Amino acid sequence: MAESISKRNVRDGADVVKKAKGGKNKIQKGELGGGSFQSMGLHPSLLRSLTLQGFRMPTPIQRLAIPALLAAPPRDLVGMARTGSGKSLAYMVPLVQRLGGRHATTFGARALILLPTRELALQVLRVGKELARGFHTNEGGHAGDKESTGSKTQALRWGLIVGGEGMDEQFEMITSNPDIIIATPGRLLHLVVEMNLDLKSVQYVVFDEADRLFEMGFETALTEILQRLPEARQTLLFSATLPKSLVEFAKAGLQNPKLVRLDAESKISSDLKMAFFSVKQAEKDAALLALLRDVIKVPLGFSQPEGDEGDKKKRKGKAKYEQYTAPHQTLIFAATKHHVEYLSNLLTTTGFSVSHIYGALDQMARTEQMDRFRRGITNLLVVTDVAARGIDIPVLENVVNYDFPQGARVFVHRVGRTARAGRQGWAWSFVTHSELPYLLDLQLFLGRPMKNEVSSDGDQEYTENLVFGTFARERIDEDTEYVRTLDEMNHALPVLRQVMLRGQAMYERSKGKASAPSHKRAKEMIKDPKWMLGGGIDGGLHPVLMRGKDEQKVRADDGKRKALLRLVSAFRPSETVLETGGKANSENAVLMAQRRKALQKSAQRALASTSAAAESEDDVDEEEEDAEAQISGKDVQMADEEEILAVFDTGSKKKTFKDEEFYMSHYQKDAETEKGYSLSDGATFAQQASNAAFDLTGDEVSRKKSQMTWDKKKRRFIKGDGTGADNQKMVRTESGVKLPASYRSGRFDEWKQKNRVNLPRVGDAENETARGNARFGGKKFKHNKVTEAKPMDKLRTDYERKSRQTKKKGPEESDPAPRGIKSGKPGKHAGGKKPMGGRYGGKTLGKVKNELKNADQVRKDRRISERKREKNARPSHGKKRR
Repeated sequence: MAESISKRNVRDGADVVKKAKGGKNKIQKGELGGGSFQSMGLHPSLLRSLTLQGFRMPTPIQRLAIPALLAAPPRDLVGMARTGSGKSLAYMVPLVQRLGGRHATTFGARALILLPTRELALQVLRVGKELARGFHTNEGGHAGDKESTGSKTQALRWGLIVGGEGMDEQFEMITSNPDIIIATPGRLLHLVVEMNLDLKSVQYVVFDEADRLFEMGFETALTEILQRLPEARQTLLFSATLPKSLVEFAKAGLQNPKLVRLDAESKISSDLKMAFFSVKQAEKDAALLALLRDVIKVPLGFSQPEGDEGDKKKRKGKAKYEQYTAPHQTLIFAATKHHVEYLSNLLTTTGFSVSHIYGALDQMARTEQMDRFRRGITNLLVVTDVAARGIDIPVLENVVNYDFPQGARVFVHRVGRTARAGRQGWAWSFVTHSELPYLLDLQLFLGRPMKNEVSSDGDQEYTENLVFGTFARERIDEDTEYVRTLDEMNHALPVLRQVMLRGQAMYERSKGKASAPSHKRAKEMIKDPKWMLGGGIDGGLHPVLMRGKDEQKVRADDGKRKALLRLVSAFRPSETVLETGGKANSENAVLMAQRRKALQKSAQRALASTSAAAESEDDVDEEEEDAEAQISGKDVQMADEEEILAVFDTGSKKKTFKDEEFYMSHYQKDAETEKGYSLSDGATFAQQASNAAFDLTGDEVSRKKSQMTWDKKKRRFIKGDGTGADNQKMVRTESGVKLPASYRSGRFDEWKQKNRVNLPRVGDAENETARGNARFGGKKFKHNKVTEAKPMDKLRTDYERKSRQTKKKGPEESDPAPRGIKSGKPGKHAGGKKPMGGRYGGKTLGKVKNELKNADQVRKDRRISERKREKNARPSHGKKRR
């Protein structure tokens, strides 16, 4: 049956694509046939939604993941592909297809998507709603459906659970029975423990950005959540950077998983252009202003999107504003929230329009700041790494790393905000001397050469190489003085700068360490005059700064500057400081003359020994070459340097041949790549494995032995793992995890009593109030009909008194109903009007009281009857319970 349904969807999908495109001639190559969305057997309505949104051909990760997730029986999957490759759609399309695109009336969520950040959760919610919009399940329904083809079903209900939002609204959302819950682990754990939420109905679990979720900060939350999930579920792990150690341990907790790892060649986008600048820590602000003003050319002031004011009055609700982004919009990454506050104030004082986001910011403020940047009102967005995961901002072309990231994994996520979906993008990075080893680790991870000059004028050099250089010294000096003048304009800048420097010191202590070879190579690069990091001559101005109309003039000036510096550095005075201003036969002059002769003789001896050794090696090499030539009888072809490095170990004195078939190094083949993907940079493999060992089945909780840990507040070693060291009361859950006692504060019980709502059990029918909720697509009825009051009975004894009172009130007041007769009771009315008929007396189904009592109501009635019996002190006439 499943195969026949899939074939029918493939056949109907071709017609849907043709209708959506407006004809067969407008269909592009790859939209139909093998490898397309249409060939995957998707529901026609889902395929129509993909086509209208512009998704023509699936990406490699989607082409491999979607058919595997739709296969029967359901199969677990571990997916890894570079950022911007469409991983969200790879698990969202099978999710909507499996749930049928319609709401289930039984209580319990059927899918759970866990994400690390709030902005990413909002983005996934928006993508899911757009994908499921217009999903008509009554058109071409599957065989075996209970509903008839003409019946209307509700659309999927989505629930968002993130921190920073009100708890009462999230209580209401859970009781309204959402089908799909999109959540961050921290707030979801709070709701699960507070509401004692049962997650046994979940069939589809997604861990998006899995490497971030499995880090130490979310381990407690995931342990408790996984304990409540059923074993018979489909589990998905997606991320742009997954180490093999985490994949191997994750496979132990999954059931026959399919591994899709597309990181062999493209770790970052091929359309990403990168430029790295060597700057001093004190000159970063000046370098940032020079980059924004002269290179990216960000305009000053706020920009108003076209047509925003004119269309503001016409639009209503969520369609009030449209997204509008300019090519000069820039995303700036900083280390801590103190850096974000300082940079936003600095750039605002300069005249730029700036938005800022960091983790401790209020959720309403974060949403507003992101919305202003998406609409194009602000040109700069200063953020921490909270926005480095999965955020998709249209037409974003520039990403600036104000503080260079400590690991290649973070760098990949940062620069992945640009150059997405085939668009071009630039990544600008500032590198200090202390951050240079991290850049060298990144070079080993990407496997690209580092250059300080480019041979061509195109952008290909910046996509294939790591181009490294400096800013113009005269421009940096001018901007440094300008930054000092800004302190007079904004008196808060000096205070924020001091706070930033203290935060920088704490950030440096918490950073992971780069590899020892990178530290050694960084010291050599600083001394090498080629890179001009220590005041060299040959290196210098970054090639990207020479592009433009005056490129020839800039290159000529840079050449003259290098020639002048070379001439000055080549100057050697004939006298030293000890000889200047003295007599020729003084003691200092005689001493320096003798010293000069001794140094000259030692230099000659060293040169002679070096030349003799070189001549002897050349003679031996010539003899070997002549012998080989005589044996072979052919001309000997000289090997280049790369072949020598590949075969011989040039660093050792004794040359030995290494056969790659039998030679095994103590480093694994992809050691640098796995180090870049590691969860704890700079740690040993044993530490990485212990951190990555996370059991997704949640059968048993590993109990650590008692050990001594350092408590920062008490400034001494304490027993245990430090849980509750801040005098916070802890409770132990069913899975054995210790959580703060505030997670069970009784707030949900108070909310239930206040709103008179009971939480059904999983599998029971949902509450009647959830069916007619207007928030989830139901209709809300408003009755405006006014029923005329019955006339008074003339035979009543108070008829005359009531008549006089009615005359005093006026003719506009209606006659009161007679005593003993209810006006709302159906019956015969005066004037021949018929009462409101129907099964429920004219009331809607949502407002009719359900007479079926659940377990809580039965217990409540029993408690009330027991209290009445005890209060009256009457014996029970029934049989006593034993």
